[in-house]
Amino acid sequence: MEFEQLLKQLEQIVAKLDNRDTTLDEGIRLFEDGIKISKQCLSALNEAKGKIVLLKKEMDSITETDLPIDDE
Repeated sequence: MEFEQLLKQLEQIVAKLDNRDTTLDEGIRLFEDGIKISKQCLSALNEAKGKIVLLKKEMDSITETDLPIDDE
């Protein structure tokens, strides 16, 4: 599942937890689901961070001599 979808699910859980009509049992289940989704979000963010770090290193290794520049 995509990060944005997971985040939307978390927002829905928070809204349900804020509702005074939510029972204790349902609240506990929702909280547990929220923790699981939070872990998935953190995993997705860590994966994205790793990709960004690799791309930055790749970009940093490019020198001006690697870039074609027209001297007109």
